[in-house]
Order: sequence, then structure tokens, then C-alpha cells
Amino acid sequence: MGYSQDTRAGAQSGDASAMRRSVANLSRAKDWHAAGRFDEAAREYEALLANDPDNPDLLHLYGVLHYQRGAVADAESLLRQSIALAPTARALSDLGAVLAESGRADAGLAQFDAALRLDPLDIQTLVRKGNTLTALRRHAAALDAFDRVLSISPLVLDALCNRGGALRALGRREEAVDTYDRALVVDTASFESWFNRGLVLRELQRTAEALQCFERAIAIQPGNAVMLSMRGQCLVDLGRLNEALAAFNEAIAAEPGMIEALYNSAVALDRLGRSAEAIGRCARVLALEPQHAHALTCCANAMLQLKRYDAALSNYDLALKIDPDAAEIHCNRGTALRYLKRYDDALASYDAALARDHRFGEAWTNRSNVLQDLHRYDEAMSALDKAMLIRPDHATHFFSRGNLHYDTGRHDAAQAAYDRAIELKADYVDAHFARASLYLAQGNFARGWAGYEWRLRDAELARHYRPFAQPLWRGDEPLDGKTILIYAEQGFGDTLQFCRYAPQLAALGARVVLEVQPALRKLMTTLAGPAQVLARGEPLPAFDYQCPLLSLPFALRTELSSIPRHTPYLHADPERARQFAERLGNGRRPRIGLAWSGNPEHRNDHNRSIDFAQLAPLFALDVDWISLQKTVREQDEALLGDSPLIRIDGELDDFADTAALIRSLDLVISVDSAVAHLAGALGQPVWVLLSDPAEWRWLRERADSPWYPDARLFRQSTPGQWGSVIEAVKVAIGQPDAED
Repeated sequence: MGYSQDTRAGAQSGDASAMRRSVANLSRAKDWHAAGRFDEAAREYEALLANDPDNPDLLHLYGVLHYQRGAVADAESLLRQSIALAPTARALSDLGAVLAESGRADAGLAQFDAALRLDPLDIQTLVRKGNTLTALRRHAAALDAFDRVLSISPLVLDALCNRGGALRALGRREEAVDTYDRALVVDTASFESWFNRGLVLRELQRTAEALQCFERAIAIQPGNAVMLSMRGQCLVDLGRLNEALAAFNEAIAAEPGMIEALYNSAVALDRLGRSAEAIGRCARVLALEPQHAHALTCCANAMLQLKRYDAALSNYDLALKIDPDAAEIHCNRGTALRYLKRYDDALASYDAALARDHRFGEAWTNRSNVLQDLHRYDEAMSALDKAMLIRPDHATHFFSRGNLHYDTGRHDAAQAAYDRAIELKADYVDAHFARASLYLAQGNFARGWAGYEWRLRDAELARHYRPFAQPLWRGDEPLDGKTILIYAEQGFGDTLQFCRYAPQLAALGARVVLEVQPALRKLMTTLAGPAQVLARGEPLPAFDYQCPLLSLPFALRTELSSIPRHTPYLHADPERARQFAERLGNGRRPRIGLAWSGNPEHRNDHNRSIDFAQLAPLFALDVDWISLQKTVREQDEALLGDSPLIRIDGELDDFADTAALIRSLDLVISVDSAVAHLAGALGQPVWVLLSDPAEWRWLRERADSPWYPDARLFRQSTPGQWGSVIEAVKVAIGQPDAED
């Protein structure tokens, strides 16, 4: 017995020792598990299960470990074994999480409900259930789950934060903001709450507050690409584009493959006018996601800014293959087609946009603009009326209405429309410039020149304007003994017209330095007044004041009656003119120079230039026709060989050569281009062929010009139609005084 007793005592002692070791091993396994030392924890669990294979707690823990190591099937098997032995709320909840997170949401929800039947107050299960319902977009049910959590424990951060997400998804944004505020009371360092609060505020268009939230979130977790990108989007909304670009670039540095940040940075670059960089950034997006329709569209928009219209059109077409119902892409495609002068196709694109969104105001406005290009003014006004019904107080619509009234000669209505556009948008450069042009066309120079200064804020109009350190001369400061730089800022015609003011500055005692386009430099040395003439790009001397040429009428307070009318103020080289005269022959018939097109990059070129084929009636006259075109367009080139036109454009190196050729002629006939201004400045008889409406400098309805005493103006009687103009010229050439 004693042996027996001794044996029993030894067995009891051994069982206790083994139990202590088992408890210690389990504790160690849990510690390693919690510390993320999964391999060591797994060895301990396996050893424990070898001795106790039906222990539901061990099976549960080991199942969780398998899931954390990515072995989903093994995790599910172990958890089911645990539940079969002893179903607990925790094991059921963990199995539900495994199922939901592996794409079996409904099965996961069933496990959560089973767990909640065992423990209706289990907060973790309720949060998991709410999150799973959120993923299924069952937001109302998710909200109910989170509310149950908060009724049990009002300070559960996950429930508060995720409740805000459910409310946001349900459109209950103000309540969502309140919920995030409650979350931030619990933990002011919750970057998720700050970030999500910012998302809701941005949707509420409380952009400045949203930006503050994103910045608080980033301060807590610096370098988070998603939050940096959202900060950038807020800055774009606020018009702070340079800061936005910096935020997107920081997001890209943190996550180089982040498509959202790459794309939005491209948009920011495009809006900043850095179009080539925007195209490069879009290329990075498309390398990662070739079917990114928005990146293709942004790339096309940037190409549009670079005047690469064919390439832009190609990219819009690619984007539409991916997203054929995108109204905005159809609309932008229409703009590319408009610039390509494919007006009917442009209208079709705008119609496609409107078929998808009949309330797309921009498409109606753009459609109106194309109809205006086609001189279909009633239809243009009808389309614009539709745009204005959608956005009655949109400044762009009033600007477009003003342009329509301007083109149809309704000056008072045009001015009222421009006034309203400026009331709605005080810094609306195009509207200020258009209103100034209206005043100038009416001869109201006092108001016109002042308003015309707004052109200096337009990158296209004042592309050569430079903000020098020296002050801009406005006509108030004495010039006696001072040096003033006056310089070309727009096209050749503008330089030829307004260089006439240089002698007036010299008469005020100024030393005048004139900077012009290189092709005009030699000719400008014949102008009285400048002490020095420079080609753009040459080093500038020291000077006291500066003024762009087209600001001189404003500075000198020019009225219609005080235009410097004396011509010629530019002069051709007599010897070079004699050479051209000999080159053209004995001059038995009148020699008439002809220029039928201007710079194709000019905003109004589609109206002011004439297709060469339309000039054919003139060539039946007994006249020697000489081409004054330095550049002939491709569509005209093929027709010149069959015309009687004499071409010596290969001998015209610059405007000094063209001036000499003009001096050898009897008459110049030109559209509104640099040739017309050159002939006028030379005091040569010139007939100017004008579209309707003509540009402001030719005023309205007059047949003469206060700028050029030797000019005669021939105006379209019907907008867009040159036939009557050509016929009038033909008749006038046959009159005895045709060369006067």
C-alpha cells in the first residue's frame, strides 16, 4: 500500500508539475503571439496541442495565428474545430472576421450574429459587423451596429469613426461631422478621425476647414500619401495651385506609384500653364494604368493649351473609347475640333455632350461660340440662352452674350453684358478687354485705352510683356533727360501701327530705346525718334522707364482727334525699291500687291483671312498682281501656280525688303494683317479688306482710317461673306482713280 501510496503521491506531484509547465508554455506562446513572434508562438501551440488536441482555446488561438500568417484555410479549419468543441462568442466572432475578410461577407455576418446571440454586448463583434456591412454598402444596417456599440460604451473610437463613415455614405454629412467631433474628444491624436472629418467637410464645400483637418492628420502621421493627396485637392479647390502641386509631389515621393496623386498633379500643372510637364505626368499615370480615361483627357487638355490640336483630338478619342458617355470629354473634344476649324464636327461633339447631360452649361456655351464662328447668330443666342437658364449668374455667359451683341452691332447691349460679367467677376480679364475693344471701336478712346490695359493680364495677348524692375511709364512722370524703353508686345501689325509714338516721346526730351521683333529691326531704324533700335533678345541698355508700345496711346492720352496721323513715318530703302521695280519689269500695267492671309495663330484669323480661291475674280483684270505673302498656307499653295500672281517671296528676308517691294507698287490690297499696317506706315495707297465686325482699330462703318490717311476700307456687307468685298474691289480697280 505504501508503494501504492507512494506511487499515487508521485503521480499527483507529476500531474501538478506538468500542469504548471503547460500553463507556463501557454503563457509564453501568448506572449510571443502578442509580440508578433509567430514562428516561436506556433511551435508552442503545436507542442501544447500534441498533448491536448481537443483543447478549444488552443485551437482558437492557433487558428487566429494561422490567419495572421496568411493561411486562411487552416485558420478557418482550426476555428471551426474550436467552435465544434465549445462555441464561444470570441471564436465565432474571429471566424466571422476570417470569412468576411476573405470575401465571404454574408457567411461572416452569420457568424457575427451567432456570436451576438451568445453575447449581445460584445463590442468587438458589433464593430466587425458594422465594418462588414459598410463594405457591402449596407450603410443603414452598419449605422445600427455602430449605434449599438455606442449605446454600450459611448467612447469606442472605432465605432465613432466608422459611424461617421456610414453617415457620410448616407448623405447625412452634418451628423457625420458631429460624430467625428465626438471621436476627436476621445482621442485628439486620431489621424483617421481628422482625415475623415476633412473628407466630409470638403463634400460640404467647407474647403478651408477641410484643409485644416487634413493638415492636422498629416501632422500626426507625416508622409501619408493619401492624406497628402487630399490636402493637394483641397488646395486646388482653393485656387492655391502651387501649394497643391507641392502636396501632390510630396505624396508621389512617399508613394511613387500613387495614381491619384500623379493624375491630380498633372491637372494642377495644366492649370498652372505648365502644359508640357502636365503631359509628362499624365504619361506616368498611363504607364501604370493605360485605360485611365481622365489622364488621357488631361493630356489632351494640355495639348490643347500647346495648340497641338490634332494630338489633343486623338487623346480625346482614346478617352471616349474607354468612357463613351463622359459628357465633359465630348465637350472638350468639340473645342479641339473648333480650333481645327472643323465646325460641323465640333457641333456634333457638343451635341453628344448634351445628349448625355442636357444641363451641361459649358457645352451649351461652347456650342454657341461655334455657331457664332459660323455667323449663325440667332442659333448662337438660342444656345446661350439655354446655358443661362442653367447658370443665370455665370460671368462667362454674360461675356459670350456681349460678344454676340458686339458681332451683331448692338453696342449698348454688348456693353451691358460686359458690365454684368465684370460685376460677377471683377478680375475677368477677357470681359475687361472686350469692353475696352468696344469702346475703342466706337471711338471712345478715353475709356477704351484705360480698359485696354487689362490685356497685360492676358498671357496670350501680352505674351512678350515683361515686368521690369524699372517703373512703367503712365504719362505722368517727366521724361526730359530720361531714357525710356518702349517695346513690342504683340504682333507685327501692332508694332508697325504703334511705333509712331516714338517721335512724341523724343519730343518730350526722352532718350528712346525701341525694342522690336528681329524681322522689324532694320525697317525701324528709319523711324524718327528712337536713339537706339534693338531686336528682341539683344542686351538692353540702362533705362529709367519702360512702356509696351500698345500702352503709349493711354499714357499719351490719345483721342480720336489727336492720333499721330502723319505718314510716312517708316521708309523703304530707295535703292532696294528700285531693284524690285526693275525686277518687276516696265510697269505697263498697274502693279498691285496682294496679301490675303495673316498670322494663322491670330485669335481672329478664321474671320480676317481669305481663302485664295475666292480672289479668282480679280485675276481677270488687266493688272500685274504681286504676292506680298511671306508665308503661303498649304491649301493655297496648290492654287498659286495656276494664277497670274507674281511671286518673289523668296527674296523677302525681312520687313525692310517687303517695304521696298511695296514702294515699287502702285497699290496694296491686304486683309487686316501686318502688310496693311506696313503699307499705311509707308504712306502707300492701301485698300484694307475687313471682316464684319472688323477689329476695333478700324472703328465702325467708316471707309477711311484715322490711323492711315492713305487707306481705303472695304467691309463685308454680310458677316463671313467675302464675295461682295471682292466685287467692290474689282469695280474700284476699274475706276480711273483706282491708284489714288
